Amino acid sequence: MKRTLTLLLALPAAVLVFALAANQQASAQDAVEPGLFRGTTGTGADTPSGRLMLRVPSTDGTGVPRAGIERPVEPPAEPTVTPPTEPELPPVCGIEIVGHNAIFVIDVSLSMAVKDVGSGEDADGNVISSMSRLEMVKAELIKLIRALPETFSFDIVWLAGHASAHPITDAWMDELVLCTDENREAAIEAVESQHMWFGTPSWNALKRACLNYTDEMCNYVFLSDGAPYPAGAGEWGSNHKEAIFSDFPAWYKGKKDYGCKLHCVHVGKNQNAGTFMQEFADQNDGGYTHR
Repeated sequence: MKRTLTLLLALPAAVLVFALAANQQASAQDAVEPGLFRGTTGTGADTPSGRLMLRVPSTDGTGVPRAGIERPVEPPAEPTVTPPTEPELPPVCGIEIVGHNAIFVIDVSLSMAVKDVGSGEDADGNVISSMSRLEMVKAELIKLIRALPETFSFDIVWLAGHASAHPITDAWMDELVLCTDENREAAIEAVESQHMWFGTPSWNALKRACLNYTDEMCNYVFLSDGAPYPAGAGEWGSNHKEAIFSDFPAWYKGKKDYGCKLHCVHVGKNQNAGTFMQEFADQNDGGYTHR
């Protein structure tokens, strides 16, 4: 009787220990792996238990993204392109040539043989104690041509001529040409060998230099030692100088609108030439230089 009572008292404790052990085992299994339950629909599909939550940190704690996670990459900076600079050109009779082209109207009338510009150097640096007007102009023009880049285009209109002394004006090429090595040599040879002849048909030369060449001109250089001759009647009308003042603005308008620079260079000591060149420059917003 006493033994039976002892067994009955020990039975609830054993049951309790067994239940606790079974619960711990189930908890351990739940912590190890999530359970998947078969659905009751009979499809055999697995359905999540709802007991599993996965968290994927964006970094490993060091601030460095995990492999496979990319941050936006800034595009590389555009390379800095420096535009080519134009070479600095030597002045011609005191004027600065800019841009990529030029037309030169050069007086080669007989008065250009007068020696009143003082001493100077020829194109090769040889000193000349008393230079003629044309010698000085040729020397400076050749120095410029030697310095022009191959991308620069130019031409020369020769200002001379008369009804009794043809041609009435002439041109080296009668079109703009690039300053290639071949053209450079040809231009220098043409300048060196250029002769003088009678007359100063400024109206004809200025018209030719305007109408025979593109309006997209950077430099228009008019170089003369005298006033237009003959001064009176001709194909220009009754007065040579007044015809130039009247007609030139219309001829030159396209070039002026483009931004062309008009340079008027008075060579020598002919006062009448100086007055005409100054008035001409002022009327057409050009620059005046005396050499």
